[in-house]
Amino acid sequence: MEEKKINTIYLLGAGRSGTTMLATILNNHPNIFTIGEMHQFLDYVLEDKDCSCGSKLSQCTFWATILNSLDLSVLQNKNNVELSNSSEKHHLIPFYLLGKNIPPTYRKIIDMVFSTIQKKVDKPWILDSSKYISRYLLLRKNKKLNLKGIYLVRDVRGVINSFGKKVQTPKKPLSAILYYTLINLSAQWVCWWDKRVIKIKYEDFVNQPEQTLQILEKHLFNSSNNVTNLKNETFNIPHIIAGNRLRSQKKLVIKKDMKWKENIGRTHQILYYFLTFPLMILNKYKP
Repeated sequence: MEEKKINTIYLLGAGRSGTTMLATILNNHPNIFTIGEMHQFLDYVLEDKDCSCGSKLSQCTFWATILNSLDLSVLQNKNNVELSNSSEKHHLIPFYLLGKNIPPTYRKIIDMVFSTIQKKVDKPWILDSSKYISRYLLLRKNKKLNLKGIYLVRDVRGVINSFGKKVQTPKKPLSAILYYTLINLSAQWVCWWDKRVIKIKYEDFVNQPEQTLQILEKHLFNSSNNVTNLKNETFNIPHIIAGNRLRSQKKLVIKKDMKWKENIGRTHQILYYFLTFPLMILNKYKP
């Protein structure tokens, strides 16, 4: 009898592109359970960090149940934590694209964690919003996963403006541009090469969330359920690992952030555009 695969959706793309918001909205779907940025899960377990609900993982009403069913001697082993973190480094993206194998211990940890979560939740698909391209490439090598991806891209100037805020690993414009280019070129290549991945734009999502989610519905489940009035809804933040500052708000609404048009001078807007012009033109952004 063939073993049932673990249905997994993965969000990939650059940080500050709206993945926390998208993951929260998708958690409202009857088939999707959002678990957060799972590339940080072992660090959270090792240090017993806070879930988005504000409780330590060991005391969280959701994650405590998961932890009680896992072999913590494996997850809290510092060598395994280091192996997991080092296996997902950005510089390994080309090697995974060229066929580098998944480390056996890494595979064992993913199998254990994801299978346990899927057994505990009441929805058929779990959503990992880690964003890391290297992690996606590792997950797709795992034959126990039924994997689909969503690549979220945003105008570089919105990303630069968000990184300019003095919260959560801020970056200066040049550093943000280099990061943005590396991640989005890699994600775009994966999107071209792997038909399990669909690309959507942040701006399309916040302007037309209903239409965007219908596109995702078709890609993920090959169905066409109607979605209405999302802009008028308030969404609860699920029990997620990591995520940006939105996680502390407990609730969110779909809100368009275009403050870069006010905060970045026109000369710099054009400069940043042309420094990333292949991606900006490819994604049909205007100067």
